[in-house]
Amino acid sequence: MNRISFNGMNVRKPFFSLRTIGLVALLTAGAAASITAQRFEAGLIAGLNACQIDGDELAGFDKVGLTGGVKTVMIFDSPFRVNMEFLYSERGSRPDVLQPEYDPPIHVKLKYAELPIYISYGDWWQEEGKYYKVDIYGGFSYGRLISASTYDYYHSPDMSIDLIVPYFNENDISWLIGIDYRMSQHWGVAGRYTRGITPLFSPDKHDLSAPTLLSYFLTLRFEYYFK
Repeated sequence: MNRISFNGMNVRKPFFSLRTIGLVALLTAGAAASITAQRFEAGLIAGLNACQIDGDELAGFDKVGLTGGVKTVMIFDSPFRVNMEFLYSERGSRPDVLQPEYDPPIHVKLKYAELPIYISYGDWWQEEGKYYKVDIYGGFSYGRLISASTYDYYHSPDMSIDLIVPYFNENDISWLIGIDYRMSQHWGVAGRYTRGITPLFSPDKHDLSAPTLLSYFLTLRFEYYFK
């Protein structure tokens, strides 16, 4: 289902909706919270993404979006653990927040359902709460585009980035690295860097004369763990 506005392009993907994402997240959270096996841990996530896109003529992590969801952790008799998350994630790009007049007036807004899977290594064991205070990790993430919108007031109509929005890739594969810091048995804070492997837009695939767009972003978030 495509919808074109007079001041930009807005494309919504019917495969997912925010209502569907919220329902799945609630069901996953309920299932995760009910896990009683000692070899699993579950938690809730909420935070912010600071994003940019290579190829859009903008620089800096100026686009800020929400991220949140649930996570499960598979625990082994070692510092290594397997982590899986189900997230709602906002990405994109925009002109410099403090000095927007120095950047072209281009805005890209993206919404994803995201499934990161990664391996973490823990250190600084806390015997009382049975958790590692610090974890470093790396892995991969699959994202499904929910909606995309652009507002390009810089290029001429025949060169506008709005024209390529219907050709944005619906599927996204990214790699990620990060660090978690547990402030207590239940609460933690985490920082993460995620960079796309598959581009947001592939000009060769559609035989179009336009730059390749590649998304990447920084994440700061809070985590609550069930115990």
